[in-house]
Amino acid sequence: MAKDKQAKKKERERRVAQKKLAVAAQKREQETPAKKELPKTFPGKAKLMTSAVPKADYVPVAKKNSVAQRRSGGG
Repeated sequence: MAKDKQAKKKERERRVAQKKLAVAAQKREQETPAKKELPKTFPGKAKLMTSAVPKADYVPVAKKNSVAQRRSGGG
């Protein structure tokens, strides 16, 4: 009786796993056409947007001391 019960349990687990894989595959197939329908962006759009905004002048700031230097009193 116990072996029959184990066999039934394994069979059920196998069926559930197959069903889960089938659902995942079906979901994946439904998502792929949706990805293809997305409008393509223009490659020059990012370049256009960055060139439209003027960059501020970059002024280098003095390098900060590390924690070790601050704790040891500089130097």
